[in-house]
Amino acid sequence: MKPWSLVTRITHWMIAVPVMLDFFIEGGDLSHKVLGYLAFASTLFRLVWGFVTKDEARFSSFPLSAREVWQYGKSIFSQKLIHHSGHNPLASWVYIVIWILVLGLGVTGHLMGLDAFWGDERLEEIHEGMSNALVALVGLHLFGIAIDSWKFKRKTWKGMFTGEKS
Repeated sequence: MKPWSLVTRITHWMIAVPVMLDFFIEGGDLSHKVLGYLAFASTLFRLVWGFVTKDEARFSSFPLSAREVWQYGKSIFSQKLIHHSGHNPLASWVYIVIWILVLGLGVTGHLMGLDAFWGDERLEEIHEGMSNALVALVGLHLFGIAIDSWKFKRKTWKGMFTGEKS
């Protein structure tokens, strides 16, 4: 089964790589800004892609209801496997919040460079708080991949390389 198109996979890495690199680069550096803008632009593209693609990355295929989230969460701790051809309910919400945070970081990062907000500590604290939340969600994302790989006995981690959810 190949639910992830090449565009979906490239977009994933165009967000993931700059985000991961930006964790290790000082905030005022030009490279931090460039990587931030790349992640921001890629996230905007991903949001548009989520409405037009026909693969499992389409937002209408995301199982987002509270009932689906609850049932899937319970299934992790039971013998009853609930399989989703694309994103599972927990992952769907994690990705949505990740994208919101990346966009928020792009906006706050840009604003901090403007004269009107130069040195605004509140804006810097918001930016740092969103960055910390993003680190936590990336960790949760990686943990979810490990759980999914273990629970369903498949190589989930390969999906964004091969397009397959085997």
